[in-house]
Amino acid sequence: MPSALDTPQGASALAESLLPRLGNRWPHTQAVAARAQEAVAAVAEADRDLLVAAAWLHDIGYAPELRDTGFHPLDGARYLEALGASARLVAHHSGAVCEAEQRGLSAELVVSTSGRTPRSSMR
Repeated sequence: MPSALDTPQGASALAESLLPRLGNRWPHTQAVAARAQEAVAAVAEADRDLLVAAAWLHDIGYAPELRDTGFHPLDGARYLEALGASARLVAHHSGAVCEAEQRGLSAELVVSTSGRTPRSSMR
């Protein structure tokens, strides 16, 4: 079942609640979302909202209150799972698979994106 966070409106509201106080992270996120909106014609119509939603949410794991592992794709993914949204919206951006391997978090990343319950819970 789709989540309100799968929409640009829901995703932007969540991002705005978490990122503005993090210096350049909020302007960066706004710019990424704007670029995603420009690129929507390149994906299937059914996936366009999801592309823009993922752009809004891609860095939410940087929010201090979501910090668990210190690896922002995983921390953001876990938070989205806790809200009933898809971890896949944020878990695999910016070379996350390679970085997870270097940090010893590969198994955690797989668990978060498989729909199974992560080993550690969100605060």
